[in-house]
Amino acid sequence: MKRQLRRHLKAMTLVEIMVVIAIIGLLAVVMVPTVKYQYRNRSVKEGERQLNAFIGAAQARAQQLGRPVGVWVERFNKDIPVPSLPVGANYSVQIYQAEVPRPYTGDLQDSRVTITLSPQHRVINFPLASALRNPNNPLIRPDDRFKIQFDHRGPFHEAHRLNTPGPPVYILLLNTLVTGGQIPKAAFSSSGVPYTIHRRPVRSFVSSLRLPQGAVIDLSVSGIAPVGTQFNHKDNDATREPVIVMFHPDGSVGDVYFHGFPARPLGWIHLLVGRQDMVVPTNPLLETETEAANLMYSENRWVSINHRTGTVTSERLADINSAMRLLPNPGNPTVAETEYLIGLSRELVRTGSGLEDD
Repeated sequence: MKRQLRRHLKAMTLVEIMVVIAIIGLLAVVMVPTVKYQYRNRSVKEGERQLNAFIGAAQARAQQLGRPVGVWVERFNKDIPVPSLPVGANYSVQIYQAEVPRPYTGDLQDSRVTITLSPQHRVINFPLASALRNPNNPLIRPDDRFKIQFDHRGPFHEAHRLNTPGPPVYILLLNTLVTGGQIPKAAFSSSGVPYTIHRRPVRSFVSSLRLPQGAVIDLSVSGIAPVGTQFNHKDNDATREPVIVMFHPDGSVGDVYFHGFPARPLGWIHLLVGRQDMVVPTNPLLETETEAANLMYSENRWVSINHRTGTVTSERLADINSAMRLLPNPGNPTVAETEYLIGLSRELVRTGSGLEDD
């Protein structure tokens, strides 16, 4: 009986085993790129979702605190000496909450300031007892900008601490005086007026956001308005300041900081969530057989903020490949052509006609 059973048992031959292994290897070769492609898409989509939620949390905290709160987009290589054009300074993987510190009205009750006119500036004079008279004060550091309101009413005016040796010098920025409202006449007299100072945002102690592995905010093609790339770090920039977007307690957008200075946005704020290995600041339209820039990959995402309402919209990048092929010299587009294609890639955000698949 056992002999008959052994006669019917057959093992696989060496050739059959090799055929099976070859089939498994072939399936792996076919499937690995597909799985890798899906993983790449998933990390970008998850990064987009997390960034949306983080912005919403900042707006909610601004409402809770009753003062501006925002998002602080930290550049990856902010402290490395400036070489020709550092890629790391043009993307971010770490985002923090930013808060405006509590208003400063002086160290003593009824502290007052006066303004004196010099040939070049309107100089702000703080009381002798004020901490701001100390050159090493941590409230407003050399070269910092801040906002000051006189007599606790009217508009906030932009001001600046000059980066000069000796006693600190604070001046009003003349170009901001046209924004409305007059400086009280008493500020130019010896009696002075009370004041309120809003300082520039600082990083909050609230838990930060780190994007999923491989996903980044590509700052080289991010910016304000339809074609803006103001967040791009240029090779002649001496500093690598973060990008900070502040929100008022009602959720609307306040100041946007980039290159160290605040600005009021005149258009939507666009942040591109893409791949770290596709950040190409020297050529945002690069596309070859071996590498491509984030702008050329339509599965990446724009996270865009309405500059008036603070509403956040997320969309895929519009495909710009067909438009690029129509350029006279697609391999070397002009600045105007590059701006046109950047604006075209944001088309789905402006029209709301994107077809989200998740």
